[in-house]
Amino acid sequence: MTEIIKILIQILFILFIFSFPIALLENNTRSKISAFSLIDKLSINLIFFINILFFASILNINSEYILYPYVILIIFFYFFNFRKFNFKNIKLDYYFLVLLFFIILISIDIAHELYFAWDTQSFWFFKTLNYYQNQKFENLKNLPVFDWPHLGTYIWSFFWKFPFSGYEYFGRIAYAFIYVLSIFSITEILKVSTYQKIIFAIAIISLTYNYELFSGLQEIMVFSLILIASKFAFYFFEKQHKFRLLELTLILLAITNILCWVKNEGLFFIYFLIFCIFITKNLNLKIKTLLIVGSLTIFFIRILVVNYYEINFNAEYFELRETLNFEIFNLFEKIKIISFYLLLYLTQVPIYLLTLPILIYTSFKYKMKDITKFSLFFLILNLFFIYIAFLFKSTETELQIRFSMKRVLFETSGFYFLAIVIFINNYLHSFNQKIFSSFKKRKY
Repeated sequence: MTEIIKILIQILFILFIFSFPIALLENNTRSKISAFSLIDKLSINLIFFINILFFASILNINSEYILYPYVILIIFFYFFNFRKFNFKNIKLDYYFLVLLFFIILISIDIAHELYFAWDTQSFWFFKTLNYYQNQKFENLKNLPVFDWPHLGTYIWSFFWKFPFSGYEYFGRIAYAFIYVLSIFSITEILKVSTYQKIIFAIAIISLTYNYELFSGLQEIMVFSLILIASKFAFYFFEKQHKFRLLELTLILLAITNILCWVKNEGLFFIYFLIFCIFITKNLNLKIKTLLIVGSLTIFFIRILVVNYYEINFNAEYFELRETLNFEIFNLFEKIKIISFYLLLYLTQVPIYLLTLPILIYTSFKYKMKDITKFSLFFLILNLFFIYIAFLFKSTETELQIRFSMKRVLFETSGFYFLAIVIFINNYLHSFNQKIFSSFKKRKY
């Protein structure tokens, strides 16, 4: 019972941390950010805070010096604005309560299972331990795969340490929080009732949840952040959000910076997403410039950190001299192997079996909208990346595919839930038009 109480405290602590700084704008009627939903505000807050953790990690700032001022600032703000809160108007948000219920449920499962995946045992946990013991960024050189990004493990170590240093899985509860939040975030844009949204959220959790993903692997972070990015990308194509394009762009760029430092392929996925917005949405010059300059700045920061800390990427993964010197027969053989396993693993990630047929059907059934083009272009780039990534592996292709392709597919699988959103929203629009037309005919 004591352990469950600690788990609940840990979840409340994470919720407390992710309640800031958007709360500063709640009483500002001019703020465009304050018009976002509660789920969106939590997402923006966690993006903001994780970016703070990133800069603390590369600048070797002790995490305590981040936490204490942050907590004091939150407490001060709530105390200062206490009189402004109208408690009479507070209503129970059942959507949010169900979200918390699933966070608690998954957190208890994490505490119950307690085993590490092979990658976690061999690589990720050592990075987490490095930060838990207040070691510096450069000390990662003494650990395996120094060239693998570190931010996901820094988040793990931070919430392992705070609010009280306890079991290591307390840190992984943050992963559960972000995962569930991302799913309830994407289902929120469905134009259906709250209860139906909850049913869809439960269905996605059923299709995607697997304990091993929460055993320290970073794929769950990429999946969740891509899902959150997809939600805000969707807003680019909605008329009611056209006045928030600047805020949406800054949010996407902030997510881009996080994904750069969670997993290497995360950098490609988020840049694909931004590029697809760029070519499918008619943006003004200001937003286009911000997307280009922001993306280049993030990439420049990555290069700067890599050079400053002398991060040498492992040459055995992509030895271009060897991999580019292949015969045509070998090229076709590799493509055949990749294609076979791609089809095989697509069937093992259930969300693809549901979303890809719907995306293709929607593309032909309904008028092609910008959001549909956006989804199709991302799918093409995603598949192209998979072929290129495995085609130029210097190690044995089939072995690498068996080890990592399913995980790579999972990382972006959540994005394709947009296909269901597009289909349902299109279907409801067509259905309402038919009802309206038939009513009009009866009237006359």
